[in-house]
Amino acid sequence: MSTSRNVAFFGTGLMGFPMAKRLLESGFPVTAWNRTHEKAAPLAALGAQVATTPAQALEHADVAILMLAHAEAIGKTLLAAETAPFLSGKTVVQMGTIGPEESKTLAAEIASHGGRYLEAPVLGSVPQAEAGKLEVMAGGEKALFEELLPVFRCFGPNPRWIGPVGAAATLKLALNHLIAAQAAAFATSLALVQKAHVPLELFLEILRPSAFYAPTFERKLPVMLDPLHAKVNFPAKHMLKDVRLIRTTAEALGINPTLVASLEALFAATENAGLADADYAAVAQVIGGSSSGS
Repeated sequence: MSTSRNVAFFGTGLMGFPMAKRLLESGFPVTAWNRTHEKAAPLAALGAQVATTPAQALEHADVAILMLAHAEAIGKTLLAAETAPFLSGKTVVQMGTIGPEESKTLAAEIASHGGRYLEAPVLGSVPQAEAGKLEVMAGGEKALFEELLPVFRCFGPNPRWIGPVGAAATLKLALNHLIAAQAAAFATSLALVQKAHVPLELFLEILRPSAFYAPTFERKLPVMLDPLHAKVNFPAKHMLKDVRLIRTTAEALGINPTLVASLEALFAATENAGLADADYAAVAQVIGGSSSGS
């Protein structure tokens, strides 16, 4: 696939904006659309066309990339009566986080309108999206994945084909479960240390050289201590959405959902505490009992 192929990019939020920028920097013609037009508008200065409707974005595209919040948003955007007719002959790449069954349903819907479909969720956050160092995991026809490699390499150096539709979506949920569980576990340890008046730096000095230390602890510590003033890389509301997908997928596969259900309760409490738009590490405020909901 050459860079002459036109790309429609749907969803230019925290992750979508730098990803669309990477495409432009690599020479791909991009037409961007976002529900909130102001979030897509700055891409015009970088050479993108900015569409006012999904149909307008899709009309002249060869490939449509989706970085939307959830499956419901995808349906309202791409499968609406005024947009769906433009799917014929297009390749749709779903790169956000949705459930495997949602992905399979979307693949069938796209096919019914004459389009091709590939799921390709990514592992990484805003810094990795900006640097082109995301992990791209694809599910669908391998030949289609190989055709799209020039696009995927704009986002990360080593795109991987995982298997059929649903496989990459499930893998992404498995990875996000580790992210959610790790954040909750670290926040709980942090709360134990703080409540017992053990010096925080002493805790970290012992933790850092240990086998169970993770670099993300250091990155998320400032967020956990002051979530309202920290940069948001992944909002708590999106983590809650993902954890709910993890639970339903686990239940469907006969996996004990007890741990995931606990994570769901914690992130729901984080959202209810007024921290939905804060970074997901704000779950520490709920775990430590210091959330004020303001």
